[in-house]
Amino acid sequence: MEIGKTFSFVTEDEQWITKVLIGGLVPLIPIVGGIAVQGYSYRVAQNVARGNPRPLPAWGEFGDFLKIGFIALVIQIVYLLPVAIIYGILAFLTIAMAAVAGESEGAAGFVALISACLFTLVAIAAIVCSFAGLAAIMRYLATDSFGEAFKFGEALALLRNNVGVFLTLLLVIILAAIVASLGAIACGIGALFTGFYASCMIGHAIGQAMQRIFPPPQPVYAAPGYYGPPPGYGPPPGYGPPPSY
Repeated sequence: MEIGKTFSFVTEDEQWITKVLIGGLVPLIPIVGGIAVQGYSYRVAQNVARGNPRPLPAWGEFGDFLKIGFIALVIQIVYLLPVAIIYGILAFLTIAMAAVAGESEGAAGFVALISACLFTLVAIAAIVCSFAGLAAIMRYLATDSFGEAFKFGEALALLRNNVGVFLTLLLVIILAAIVASLGAIACGIGALFTGFYASCMIGHAIGQAMQRIFPPPQPVYAAPGYYGPPPGYGPPPGYGPPPSY
């Protein structure tokens, strides 16, 4: 994966300033703004995966960005739902154990230790489920099929078989978060635009990952001198009854 390309590709677009300015203001739209920016990022990923040399799309496709962002949000929520349920159960059990322990210092220390271990495991599960959700989103982006995202076994297999790719994605996400934080220097206003720039970086990295995970099919060429199968022959011609004399 070309990590440097995720930083530089935005400025290679002839209209990048206009697109970034609009992208920085879109999150100010109540409710749907952030969803549209996410959809824009995933459209960047699709364009990169399909080999588009200028993957930064125009904002005229706002409706499509909103649709992609909303579908991706639903996919991510579904994949994180088990973690939310487990977290709720553990929180309830922790409160119950603390109530049973009462004022005993030894019991309270034991409950705190158990809780720390369990919630650490929940945090790890949340990271795994988040990346499984991202793998599912990539399947949706690659096929334009909502159902492909919910083939859970295949999404987990995609994650398991491409651990290195997803670790590189994690690195890009960390770097993008650093870029996004730079906007705080300009009294916080710049964070709108650096945040959008960071979303585009992540989209480009996802597109590169999709190129590696879902390579385009290679054309099949016939061997020299091969002209296809021989022509088929029908049944032998039928003969009528012998002439009568």
